[in-house]
Parts: sequence; structure tokens; C-alpha cells
Amino acid sequence: MRAVASLCFLYLFSAASAHSGHEGKGPKPGETIQQYAKRHMMSEHHIDEFDLPSFHQLHDLNRDSYWDREEIEAIYGVHHIYSQKKSKDDVEHQKKADHISGEVLRIFDADKDGKVSIEELVKIGLDGLPNFDDMGAEGHHYDVESEFFLHHEEEFHSTPETQTDESYNHPEDIEHFAMHEAIERKEAEKEAAYQGISVEEAIAAHEQAEKLYEEKMAAAKEEETIQQDQQQQPFGAYNPHADQVQPESPLVEAPNPKVTRVTPPEKQDPAVKFRDAKAQAEAKGAWGDGSDGYLPPVDAGDKMRKNLPYKKMQYKFRRSWGDF
Repeated sequence: MRAVASLCFLYLFSAASAHSGHEGKGPKPGETIQQYAKRHMMSEHHIDEFDLPSFHQLHDLNRDSYWDREEIEAIYGVHHIYSQKKSKDDVEHQKKADHISGEVLRIFDADKDGKVSIEELVKIGLDGLPNFDDMGAEGHHYDVESEFFLHHEEEFHSTPETQTDESYNHPEDIEHFAMHEAIERKEAEKEAAYQGISVEEAIAAHEQAEKLYEEKMAAAKEEETIQQDQQQQPFGAYNPHADQVQPESPLVEAPNPKVTRVTPPEKQDPAVKFRDAKAQAEAKGAWGDGSDGYLPPVDAGDKMRKNLPYKKMQYKFRRSWGDF
């Protein structure tokens, strides 16, 4: 567990604190950094335990068995948007990147070849990796959407009760949705210019399409419920030919079946849950094709269709579409 504790210091402890504003972040009172690291790895990264070679391989992006400068910078999330926001300009940001990669190479690169091998990492250990939280290098690896999901959505909006419109009132929610509103506004401006209409008309058209889609889905669900009810014979209904029907044999209790526990969708590995999403998207064709081509997406296959615009229904997370 020594490796876990060291990694937390470098990567996880800082990543958890990147989205402040709620209680429950960081170590709990009386909790050691080692205990916090294990809890954090399991709850937010779904990793129980690892060793130094696997940690090296995980961050060896080009699989050449070495860490170069770019891979070292990726470990610390130097070029993530959260880190870039903390740099005054591009010049300062590049200086930060050079300093971080240079410091790691100074500590680990024993043969001075500009790389860190597995052997060099094992020799020093993760304890040798310096911490650059004060420079904004907090170890974020994923895109903004995934980081928001891992460090906020998954913790504060993981149940139906916390996924209502009224529940999305945290500062992180407001900032995140404002970003999407700005993206949608830019898309509407481009669409309006292309069609020769006003921005308001373009936005209204999309809102109307979303409304019609929701009504269509509700009607389909209601029709399905009606059909299921019709297929079931009412209990105790009179049958005039009941005397001609041979009585059924007494029911015999079946032995208790062996229970096979299935991983719920929200806990499935993304690689398993979304492995068919690409094939589904290709089967449906590009967004905009067909009579229903312009309807908002409802599942992972829809969201991966070619030419799909970046719309509101894509970013309000639901446990129905899964984890990262």
C-alpha cells in the first residue's frame, strides 16, 4: 500500500481537491493519507491496488517502456484545461511544463537519456515524485466532461432524487451548465447564419424538436404499457368453457434457483457498457439522416453518431447512461 499512498500525494489527493465547494473532500478527520488514498482510488477511480510497473505502464502512452517529457507532463495533467487556466499566458505555461518534466527527470533519469524507465522508477519509488499542486498541475487526465462526472456528478447526483432540475444548484453545476449554454449559443449563431434566420428562431426550433421528441417517447411508452396489459388475462375472469378445460396439475414449488448477481449499469466498466456504442452509431447513420434524424440523442449510440451537434440533452448526466 506504500505505492498507493505515494500516488495519492502526487495525483489523487490533488485531483479530489480540484473541485472545491462541497463537504466531504479530502481525508476525513483521523484518517491517514494511506487510508484516504485507498478509499479515493476505489470510489472515484475504481482501482483497488497496483504496483510500480503497472503504474509506469499505465502512463506510458506510446508503449515504448519509457516516460518521455510529454508523458511526464500528462501524469501531472499539465496541459489539462484546469491547469492552463492557472497559467498567465502560453509562455508561462510552457515554462511550467518544462520545470515539471525537468524536475522529474532530474530525480529519476539516472542515465541522463531524457527518459524514465521502469527500472529507474522502481529504484526511486513513487515517493520520489514531487508535488506540483501549487502550480496547478493537479493530475487531471480526462476531458472536462469526464472530470465533472468523476469529481462532482458521481458524488452529488448519483440517484434519481439528486438528478432533478432543482438539485443542480451547486456552484460547479452552474459553472458547468453555463459553459454548455455558451457552446449552444455559438452553435445556434452558426446555424442561424447558414439558414438566414435569427438566433432566437434557431434556438426555438431546437426546443420545439426536443419537445416533440419527448412527447413521442412518452406516447411510445404509454402504448407499450397498454399492450402489456392487454396480453395479460384478468385474474378470475369467467370462462364459459371452463368445464371443458382439463384442470391443471397442482403447482409444485420449484427449487430455489442459483442466484447470479449481475453488475448494475451504473457500476459496469465503461469498456463493457459502451463496447457496442460505436457499432450502434454506425448502424443508425449520420445525425440528420431519415425522418427522425434531427431528434436529440437518447443513448450512447445516438451520442456517437457522425455530425451530432453539442446539445443540452448530451450533458445532463443520468445514471442510465453510465460511469466513466
